Amino acid sequence: SPLCLHFFFCLEELAAEFISRPQNQEVVEGEKAEFSCTDIETQEKKTISFVCKVNRPEVTVRWMKAGQEVTLSKRIVYRVDGLKHTLTIKDCVMDDEGEYTAMIGDDKCAAELIISEAPTDFTGQLRDQTITEFEDAEFTCKLSKEKAAVKWYRNGREIREGPRYLPTIFKQSNNKDIAYKCLSGSFLNPGEVPEVLEVNDRPEVKVKLDATLVVRAGDSIAIEATVKGKPQPDVKWTKDERTEEIRKGLRHQLETGVDFSKLLITGARRTDSGQYVVTASNSAGTSSAKGTVNVLDRPGPIRDLKVSDITTDRCNLAWEVPEDDGGCDIYNYIIEKCETKRGVWSVHSNAVITNKAKV
Repeated sequence: SPLCLHFFFCLEELAAEFISRPQNQEVVEGEKAEFSCTDIETQEKKTISFVCKVNRPEVTVRWMKAGQEVTLSKRIVYRVDGLKHTLTIKDCVMDDEGEYTAMIGDDKCAAELIISEAPTDFTGQLRDQTITEFEDAEFTCKLSKEKAAVKWYRNGREIREGPRYLPTIFKQSNNKDIAYKCLSGSFLNPGEVPEVLEVNDRPEVKVKLDATLVVRAGDSIAIEATVKGKPQPDVKWTKDERTEEIRKGLRHQLETGVDFSKLLITGARRTDSGQYVVTASNSAGTSSAKGTVNVLDRPGPIRDLKVSDITTDRCNLAWEVPEDDGGCDIYNYIIEKCETKRGVWSVHSNAVITNKAKV
């Protein structure tokens, strides 16, 4: 009889297994993880990826951390690409640190994520400031982290909190430029932001005259003033109550330097007498000083001469004092007479001290 052979096949479904397991690895900022033989060491705010491969498609890997399944979100993403399963963690925070486990059924593998604290960055920069003397100066900088050790420096020396230096407010201490610097971060990666505080000084003006300056007609008038302030003030000269500025001309010369201003008037006249005002102005304010000048010259003519009680050889004289006394008190009048027959003038009296006389 013919020989019959019977074959029996028993098929058993094989369980999914990891072909490659998550390995401890190190990543570089901005790159996705490629597994190597080291732990994943990264910094806050960076992105890492755990990758494992399985031996068959259409399986789901459970990702665990500290005994709890990892909660997926926009920041923590699980992706499958064929046999490759990837867990990506974006913008790492310190709470992400720990051991991560990939599980398929009872099979599992683990890798460690080590996160170091990122250095503090300045998100808001300091800005140069210009203030007026005796005003408060406030410096503000913004940091990328709430809890960060911050040090303030002034001209290279650390500022300590005290009566004049508060945590957020610093008062200027003199009229010089002050460089402030805010320093923050770790020992390995410090950050610093410099700022310059420029303190403006209100102008100070002083005329170098102890009393009224007295000159004779025809001489020169020289008035000098010290001018201080920051920034350098603009200086102008005026006279009496006039607002019109004195400018350079044939008789007027002006010279202004870093800390002085000088007005020179040549060929002095009686009309040059008066009060001269020097005014200095800058962004911090305005200041002025005054100096008085008296130009001496011959007095003007007497006014309103009257003759009374006339006889053949006598009369009385009376008059009003001159409108311009020449810059000083009149202490003497001279009376001359002219005889009609001779037509010659002669001194009748040179010691008349009042404004009337009998001749």
